[in-house]
Amino acid sequence: MGRTSEQLGFIKRLGRSASEWISPPVPDHIQGALYQAQFNSVRRQVPMLLSVAALNVIIIMAVCAHENLPPSSYFWMAGLVAYCFIRICMWMHRLSKPVDEKVIPRILKFNVIASLVMITILGLTITYTFIAGTFESMLLIPMSLGFGTTSIAHCLYTLRPAAIGTTVMGLFPSSIAMIIVGPFEAQMLGLAMVSVGVLMIRFVAEQNNQLISGLLLAEENQRLALTDPLTGLANRRATIKALDAEVAANTNFAVALIDLDGFKQVNDALGHHVGDYLLCETARRLEASIRTGDEVGRLGGDEFIAVFRNVAGEADCAARANALLAGLCKPVGFEGHRLNFGASLGFAVQGLHGGQVEQLLQSADRALYAAKRSSDRGFATGNQAARRAA
Repeated sequence: MGRTSEQLGFIKRLGRSASEWISPPVPDHIQGALYQAQFNSVRRQVPMLLSVAALNVIIIMAVCAHENLPPSSYFWMAGLVAYCFIRICMWMHRLSKPVDEKVIPRILKFNVIASLVMITILGLTITYTFIAGTFESMLLIPMSLGFGTTSIAHCLYTLRPAAIGTTVMGLFPSSIAMIIVGPFEAQMLGLAMVSVGVLMIRFVAEQNNQLISGLLLAEENQRLALTDPLTGLANRRATIKALDAEVAANTNFAVALIDLDGFKQVNDALGHHVGDYLLCETARRLEASIRTGDEVGRLGGDEFIAVFRNVAGEADCAARANALLAGLCKPVGFEGHRLNFGASLGFAVQGLHGGQVEQLLQSADRALYAAKRSSDRGFATGNQAARRAA
């Protein structure tokens, strides 16, 4: 009983390993990018794939007719040819319209299933005809299918399960039949086709791994391009991009600029490593004090920025600014030093202090310096800054 359980466990582990190898797990943060890359590749290749499949079926029909077989034995294949050309027309029509990202996984899944079903039908049909000795030119059709299968698998490499399944079902059944029941020439050709199939599977796996590695690298480059390397917050480019999106969506939002008080003196007196620690602590406190849905970033130096979303008005924005300053302005201890943490803040509300990103940033900047000049060194609004400037 124990031996049987060990054998079942081994079989399960083997099956799990095979399943993970055929369809390896993909990190969630690049799954959307992978779907898009697969779709972009498939949308270019599907017409050619269907054309190759239709050509293989036509070759089989031509050989059947040449061998004077009754039309009833191969006439059904015309349905596969018609299906291929109908699918080409449908695919070209679909590509002429925008494709919703939400339906892309369903489109890909359908193409995986359709490819596997068609190649399985062709592979098993050709295997049967070879074993039955239906044709005088026994090697013509398996060779044709072999060429077509490798072409299709090469085009489908981004869809790893489809490419591997196509290779297996298109090459291996007929190759094994040639090795077992065929003459010497067929056996040697069958061995060659098996080796080609194995190499094709290895190629598909390697190309797919490179695709995933490339997407991971692109995602990391994108993250680095939009992230401040010291604090891990969104950098200026990422923040401006977020503000542009808010303006385009015509939402109620506000922007706040935060500047640390006395940061230059800390740097000069205690060293840049203390200043770096202060900046990282600022980032940590801002993230801890920000509301869910709002966003903080670093513009550079000791200047930070906050994006307040779904703002109900100036009073709501002032309350959020107070919360940020309350969470931020507490003493900091580092390497035996006790640093008094102070900051000034200026904000501008979309619609009240400007309608475009540049206008809002200018209003918030004026408000920030108005707050720094004031006695309480707290925060100011865009309107208050305008009054003080006047």
